[in-house]
Amino acid sequence: MDRRLLSIRINGAFLLGALVVQYALGMYVNLYVTFPSNATTGQSWEFAWSQWPLASHIGLAILLVLGAILLCVRAILYKDRKWIIGSVIGLLGILAAGASGAIFIPSQMNAYSYSMSLAFLVAFAAYAWTLFSTRRTSEAQPH
Repeated sequence: MDRRLLSIRINGAFLLGALVVQYALGMYVNLYVTFPSNATTGQSWEFAWSQWPLASHIGLAILLVLGAILLCVRAILYKDRKWIIGSVIGLLGILAAGASGAIFIPSQMNAYSYSMSLAFLVAFAAYAWTLFSTRRTSEAQPH
């Protein structure tokens, strides 16, 4: 397998693993962190950063965005059609989840929590599909 393709696959696998950790942190926050009622936007964000599971969730989200952008750039430079499609869809899913989360913190509206979980599924499916489909392609090539 080409070293560049292998490094792209490793990047994708790390993103997939990080998404699983992100989902677990998000579920923990959803079940065990209770935001103060009637807090202002500033107070809600201050509270969010004071809770280690939620601060970890936010910090990992930032790293996921950076990793997803890196994967898109690498896929484009490598000119691999499947990785370009998968990485762009994955990045869009991560960005949508992040936007939903950023709106959820001050609003506490369940619809944004739900849309965060749906966007996670989009990103997870994109990376999983791409990893699976490129594994089959790379195995079929002669060594």
